[in-house]
Amino acid sequence: MLFFIFKLLMLALSYKLYLIKKEPYFSALLFSIPLAIVGLIMGHELIGVFIGSAILFAIAFVCFLLMSKLPSGMPEYSVLGVTAIIIAFVI
Repeated sequence: MLFFIFKLLMLALSYKLYLIKKEPYFSALLFSIPLAIVGLIMGHELIGVFIGSAILFAIAFVCFLLMSKLPSGMPEYSVLGVTAIIIAFVI
């Protein structure tokens, strides 16, 4: 449950960074690296953490890349909402 809350918190923080910098790469890195560190601290295997953080980075990067192509407002929030659902419940 704690990791679930931490994932959503990191997504919100990386979205705030995206709003400031408009750079999808750095926002996705801010999302995936702390989650990998927390996964290692929680005692997960190194290869599992590596694969999981690579998947999370790819999903976050695609999300922020789509948000850079879409107009501000509802389409941007829709992409962020779908990404949050995928990250929270699927992965």
